[in-house]
Amino acid sequence: MLTLRQLIASLPQSPTPILDVSLGDILAFIKFSCVAKPAIQQSMQDVCHPPASLPPAVSQLLAGVLALDVNMIQNCWTTLRSTVWHHDEVTLSAIDVKCYNAHGRSHGIAYGDLYPPTRVCLSPDCPNFRSNNDVSTLSDPVTHKATRFTLRAGVLPIHTTSTYCRKCLRRYHHNYIVQKSSSSRTYYCGVLDVIQVATHFFIDTAVLELFANAKVFGWLSSMNCARIYNTALGNIDAYIVNNRLAFGAVVHQYGEKVELWPCSLQMRDEDVLNGFFIYSLLLDKAERQSQLVLSHDSQHRVRIDAALIPRNKEMEGIGQEAYPHACDKCFVVVEDNSGCKMKIQVAVCDGNTIGHPCCAVHDCKKPLDSHRLRFCSDHQHLGEICAVDGCNSPCASGCFTCDHAEHRQLELAYYKPTKALFQLRARLKKAGVSIPTDSMSGSEDTETVEESLIMRPCGVILARATFYGSEAVSAVNDFAKAVFPTPQSTPEYFIFDNNCKLRAHQEAIRDTHFSQTGFPVDVFHFNSKHKETDLYCQRHCNPAAFPDLLENGKWRFNTSICEQTNVWLGGYQAILRSMSVHRYNFYLDEMIKRRNRYIISELEKSGHNPWTIPIDSSAG
Repeated sequence: MLTLRQLIASLPQSPTPILDVSLGDILAFIKFSCVAKPAIQQSMQDVCHPPASLPPAVSQLLAGVLALDVNMIQNCWTTLRSTVWHHDEVTLSAIDVKCYNAHGRSHGIAYGDLYPPTRVCLSPDCPNFRSNNDVSTLSDPVTHKATRFTLRAGVLPIHTTSTYCRKCLRRYHHNYIVQKSSSSRTYYCGVLDVIQVATHFFIDTAVLELFANAKVFGWLSSMNCARIYNTALGNIDAYIVNNRLAFGAVVHQYGEKVELWPCSLQMRDEDVLNGFFIYSLLLDKAERQSQLVLSHDSQHRVRIDAALIPRNKEMEGIGQEAYPHACDKCFVVVEDNSGCKMKIQVAVCDGNTIGHPCCAVHDCKKPLDSHRLRFCSDHQHLGEICAVDGCNSPCASGCFTCDHAEHRQLELAYYKPTKALFQLRARLKKAGVSIPTDSMSGSEDTETVEESLIMRPCGVILARATFYGSEAVSAVNDFAKAVFPTPQSTPEYFIFDNNCKLRAHQEAIRDTHFSQTGFPVDVFHFNSKHKETDLYCQRHCNPAAFPDLLENGKWRFNTSICEQTNVWLGGYQAILRSMSVHRYNFYLDEMIKRRNRYIISELEKSGHNPWTIPIDSSAG
């Protein structure tokens, strides 16, 4: 922060033209010159000391902003350049941003312009590598126009510049380095304040963090995030412009001006979604102290998906960061009759009907090439065979069944409700009633997978699994073994609404992995779905048969936590159904990770003390 003493010390002792400039203009000159420093530095090789004179474009910008002639601007720079050069970064007000851009854009300068975070090559084996950033070894700058979406300054038309290392043939962009020989883009370590989400579009990290939390706690789609930004954040005067009647006397001063800019100033839903994926990947790499590397030549969607696949694999089983969590709501230590201490740790499992479209072949896990298809590429030929089980005749033209009369009647009966719905929609449209897009999307004949969760009773989700039509209890058994891969990691109690069938399945296949685990059914499902005459269920899965689950006549753990969490999970059904399988899995895992962090922080605030539970190194 500039002090009055520093300002006075920077002024010359002998009379100069700058002494006739008002104090307000001097302070404004310092402020706007500080903002223009990145543009000034681009024309310099050594930035240790300020240049003797300003670049012509910057002089013209400052002259326009301050309403001073260019000569006076140069006089101010000669006098105050040392003060400006060593001054901290400055944040402009909304009015200052408009003024700066109005005079700077015609000179190729704008508030919020982006440059590479380095002036030297970062490759240690390159001759252009330097240990400090003062003297530039990069050259050949390339600048193009772009749009930047900020949290506090609204949407900004900006310029983004990249530089080049002629020795190792790397081009340095704001977010990443492009290696010419390998056609790869390597992102810088950590997470920058601004993230490139498309060729000409950048979103501030603060905005992406806001969107991520809106998705976790508000189930907001990317489209609705974009709409909120464009309506409420894109214009810093939105609260006035959006309420014209309330601010009628002054609203004309804040009307949105149409910018002659080649890049759209409206945020798009694809920008939000791409930004979410890239931001989440960068956070993950930063947490692991590694760097994100993507293909440079492939399409944006393809390069993102290629990075999602290995991350999704890492999240399976014990991959969630909250996997080792334990607190006094899900992990207790009690004494038995002999005074020996023993732990009681509980896991709860349940399924959810949300899911993504999948191949119609039972238990096929290969992703569909398109959500409009019924079969994956390996089973596409089955689309030409009659859909009726056991019939291998070819389909009739335009149908899913063959010419057999009974099979045609089955298909007609199956689609009759859909046709009736189509007719009702047509009548609504004829009557002038609009129909929500969401109500018309989706394919009624597409197979979908289901999701299953394993949780702690405190609300922390340990893992999520996708079931591709496998027999329920066998799939749950495999899922549970993936989450608790060693006997030492198994919980004392595993709560599941169909535990009687699960336990019987384990006995039938002689699976002793959970031999030290009790399998009670939660109270609600046991009373409503399990018959008193089922002696096997009563003997092995009646929750009342497990006294450790009781404390002072009340249930010690919340065994219905999955039912409650499924309400939250179900809010993503409309958002997820149009995603590819890789994006679907990554999106859900990220939502769970962020929700877990919130749950744990709330537990700690409420005094539910966490335990330190090490992960078994043999768990994989």
